[in-house]
Amino acid sequence: MLVQFYNVSKVYGNGVKALNDISLKIDRGEFIFLMGPSGAGKSTLVKMLIREEVPTRGQIFVASRSIVRMKRSEIPVLRRNIGMVFQDFKLLENKTVAENISFAMKVVGAGAQDMRQRVPEVISMVGLKGREDSFPNQLSGGEQQRVGIARALVNHPLILIADEPTGNLDMDTSMEIMELLYDINRKGTTVIMATHARELVKNSFKRVIMLEAGSVCSDECQGEVSK
Repeated sequence: MLVQFYNVSKVYGNGVKALNDISLKIDRGEFIFLMGPSGAGKSTLVKMLIREEVPTRGQIFVASRSIVRMKRSEIPVLRRNIGMVFQDFKLLENKTVAENISFAMKVVGAGAQDMRQRVPEVISMVGLKGREDSFPNQLSGGEQQRVGIARALVNHPLILIADEPTGNLDMDTSMEIMELLYDINRKGTTVIMATHARELVKNSFKRVIMLEAGSVCSDECQGEVSK
């Protein structure tokens, strides 16, 4: 078991209940869609996984380690094992494709030789060979998101979390990004994708966890989202 939530609740200081007694188990190699309306608790759940937030009550384990009891000094090690892909890409505008990706390796202390080997690997993996020296403003939205995915993958994470990764993309480009995420998952990386886009989930035959008002209202291993 890779991720376990046990009776996790989160109440913010202003009294807002973001999560209510959530229990979940995610196996290695799964592809999970995390769905629900705005305010359902998706963002809070994601923040819990990267230890940006801690539960008011309950326990969370990642790779058998309690991240609730984790020391502050251990948090960077946790985050090294979790790649993040964002809706708005969050690329460094003054750095090229290759530099954006290698920067993610530098911050975890990777050596120059590792970077020379790994950066071209992930650039090729996401279909951007030949664009290494391009800057973000020279790329389409889909290409920028591919850079974001390459950056998230470059440190060999156990988990890839994609937070509305197709939110700023048209449908054709969204489908291309989905195929890339499915391919990454087939190669063994666990993928957790938060999305509003029901059309991407329909007939995907992946597990869909639906949140509503901070609770899990359905958890089904199928493509169709039932309501």
